[in-house]
Amino acid sequence: MSRISRETVVVGDRRRTLLRVRPSAPSPAAPLLLGLHGTGQTGAAFRRFGGRTLDALAERTGADLVLLDGHRRAWNDARRRRTSAAQRQDVDDVGFVRQVARAAGRPVLAIGYSNGGQLLHRVLREEHGLLAGAVLVAAGLPVDEDFTLVGVEPDRVPMLLLHGTADPIVPFDGGTTRVLGRSKGVVRSAAATAAAYAPEDPPAVTHDGAIERRDWGVVRLVVQEGVGHVVPNRRTSPLPFVVGPSHHDLDLGEEVQDFFAAQPDPLLSPRAGAAGAAGSRSARG
Repeated sequence: MSRISRETVVVGDRRRTLLRVRPSAPSPAAPLLLGLHGTGQTGAAFRRFGGRTLDALAERTGADLVLLDGHRRAWNDARRRRTSAAQRQDVDDVGFVRQVARAAGRPVLAIGYSNGGQLLHRVLREEHGLLAGAVLVAAGLPVDEDFTLVGVEPDRVPMLLLHGTADPIVPFDGGTTRVLGRSKGVVRSAAATAAAYAPEDPPAVTHDGAIERRDWGVVRLVVQEGVGHVVPNRRTSPLPFVVGPSHHDLDLGEEVQDFFAAQPDPLLSPRAGAAGAAGSRSARG
């Protein structure tokens, strides 16, 4: 069974907290999995919200999973509109990620959901070489008018993006984001967000039921038809009246493992029976 501990680190003049989930059989070859929650959550809440899909990924691959806690349940991302205490107080969340990542002594694969993904947009531009890979779940890139890092090139690392077409909070086609009726800014579409990180060549497109994968090799966008603002997993359907519908035909941890195990420099070991994951699912579209 996994071992769970709460830890505290000091970043500048602030004490920050995190939840660490250790696998039963640690692998020295595995990266650190670093999770960043959404607005209104903590690391522990993010873990429950996603049906412990990242716990299962850590257990399968022998990786430590570290879930950071934002300041007052939010992150100081790079959006111009300051809607959280973390932004208004200019909390050093990039420094928090940097300190935990450097202390790991191994490659770091960061997974950000919603507001956590917004923080990754910032980290990738301000900390080149820090992360070995990134996962963005329901986290559209802010439009230029609402982004403080316009023109700053992001670190080019393998990246997996996931977004549902029925997301009521971060619109799949771009536009104003809203949490309980309150605007958090304006974002690009899921396709435009992926394009900001992907090579210019057109992607290979595959379909698996209601799931579409647009694959550039080092970048993949996974589109779930009819799915809301969720962490895809096979167990939970949280708060559908707030975040929209959940489908259980895709699991985030499995998708992460399949993608990063297939990279030229694999970060994760492959899943048993999952060889040829995306490219062999269906014909190129």
